Amino acid sequence: MGNTADFIDQASGRGIVIDYQRFITRNFAVGGEVGHTTLYKREENKVYTEGTASLSGVQYRYQYAYPILAIASYFPTMEGKIKPYGNFGLGTIAQQRKVDMGVFSADHTHWQFAIKPELGIIVEPAPNIGFKFGAKYNQSFASKDLDGQSSLVFNFGIVFIN
Repeated sequence: MGNTADFIDQASGRGIVIDYQRFITRNFAVGGEVGHTTLYKREENKVYTEGTASLSGVQYRYQYAYPILAIASYFPTMEGKIKPYGNFGLGTIAQQRKVDMGVFSADHTHWQFAIKPELGIIVEPAPNIGFKFGAKYNQSFASKDLDGQSSLVFNFGIVFIN
């Protein structure tokens, strides 16, 4: 989405997130999240400019995102096997952009302030274990050398509830 799509406009299924949360009340949990996402695209006959140099050819573009966020989650109900939730994350994302063209390679990492709202459900088929299905919007804000980046992420995973 946005400036991210200007660099790589393809979706990717490559990524992992690990989060840990602890309930501080029956419906409210706090914790942290770390992750890694990879976007990739091969571009034919594109011009890449860095400083005063411009190169034309086949580009291999990569963008790696490494979020490190504090998160707070709200669960409207803890009854039943389906538990909806909403959460909000606040922290940083390291955005690493890489362009390879033949023997030329440009690789830059930019640390940016970030927020992340998320909505989803946890399906709990057995006590203390569940499956998480959600959608989140990662938004990092402009830093010195990189405009703000954004992405819409659909996630699923296993949850251990204690």
